[in-house]
Amino acid sequence: MNTNVNPNFARTPSPAQDPVLTKLLDETRKTLIETGTRNRLVHTNRSAKRPATLTILEEDANELFDRLVNKGKKLRFRPDPAATDRERARSSKEDDSEAVTSVLSIPAAIPSGPDVLQTKLGETALQKRLLRFARESKALEDEQGINILYLAVGFLRWYEDEKSDVLREAPLVLIPVSLERDPRRSTFDLRAREDDMVTNLPLSERLRDQDGISLPDLPEGDDWLPNDYFDLIAEAIAGQPRWSIDRSGVELGFFSFAKLLMYHDLAPSAWTENAILAHPLLRGLMVDGFAGETDLFPEPTRIDDQFSPADLIHVVDADGSQALVIETVRRGRNLVVQGPPGTGKSQTITNIIASAAHDGKRVLFIAEKMVALEVVYERLKKVGLGNLCLELHSRAANKRAVALELGATLSANCPPPDISNATRQLTEARDQLNRDCAALHAPIGKTGATAYRAIGDLVRAKGKGLPPPSTPIPDITKWTPNDSRFLQLYGCT
Repeated sequence: MNTNVNPNFARTPSPAQDPVLTKLLDETRKTLIETGTRNRLVHTNRSAKRPATLTILEEDANELFDRLVNKGKKLRFRPDPAATDRERARSSKEDDSEAVTSVLSIPAAIPSGPDVLQTKLGETALQKRLLRFARESKALEDEQGINILYLAVGFLRWYEDEKSDVLREAPLVLIPVSLERDPRRSTFDLRAREDDMVTNLPLSERLRDQDGISLPDLPEGDDWLPNDYFDLIAEAIAGQPRWSIDRSGVELGFFSFAKLLMYHDLAPSAWTENAILAHPLLRGLMVDGFAGETDLFPEPTRIDDQFSPADLIHVVDADGSQALVIETVRRGRNLVVQGPPGTGKSQTITNIIASAAHDGKRVLFIAEKMVALEVVYERLKKVGLGNLCLELHSRAANKRAVALELGATLSANCPPPDISNATRQLTEARDQLNRDCAALHAPIGKTGATAYRAIGDLVRAKGKGLPPPSTPIPDITKWTPNDSRFLQLYGCT
């Protein structure tokens, strides 16, 4: 959320005068990238007995890329007939029942044609692998809003040093994909997503630190093919005689880029005139710390004494503590709000976003869990503020979806509502309730007792089975709290 700059912050020096902050930020960004060989982006163990990826036998990477990406074809998977026969033979031995043998003896329809990907797995193993990929990728996307399922095309075959005999393989072109279940055939189709393809950044950082090799970025535009990029890679690794490129290597699997966007967003070059290096929040977090701030609304603060109903921009219910949080944020303060489930954090965030929009500010709402985003988004939609929201996660993060949402917002036309009458009615109701509350707690005569206490005493007496008093007591309102008669009446003597 855009906030006002804290006046307690000192003026920060220009980025060029602050090498300490620049170095700290660079070191922090590098911690977001895992460059060890346990990262599948740095080393994919394609020769393992039980690999985590699905090998695709493809001779022409350009042709595959063109069909999947440029032409948007849906590709099917073909099991290996020999591996399928071995599966059937093993199943027949494990279960000699006539029914099972009969079913297994019926050959499954084997897909064929140009839009089929040949695998090395048998029919059963292939379906199990695809089902696992589909379930896990969907679960992660539903939970965190990110996709990590990619089709890796082309692999760099490299070594960690000149003495090493351990061959490492890293993917070069990673195509974001999704698996779509075909209910008619009970199989899965592979389709390219509209997400942007990105360079293998962990591999690039590893080779830069290890060998001083700078891998080129993926070409821009839509008129390039994998072999064009492989040629650029070949030039970059020309000084490594044992290294090579497997241009026909293709693997389907999980490759996590979850922290890649944070890495790019924190780059000073991604900001106009390296503005991030002059931001007071960054400097406070990494160098100077933060000066203490006095509470805007110290305890006890009465909401009605501080604000009129017209001042509070609430689109969903908010209690007193939530209202103070909302108004603190509106005044540009930074704060942490915590509480167990069900305490109204999502309601508070909804009101904060609505009030910020009312004040002409822009808001970036981020959350680790997808469900947190959806809860707030649905609340905003329910009160008619859905067009103010631009989704930038999961399937909604591609260029086409963003363009459509922007178009819907720009074409929406809604005049501001006239709330003057509702504000007047709310003010009158609030003032009447406050008068009633004040009367309920006002002392009666000199006694110090209140109507609230008297009602409580009557309720307590009724709970003990005692009848309400009916005897008039003269001048009782003139008694003081220390009067012996008053103390005796309440059983204090």
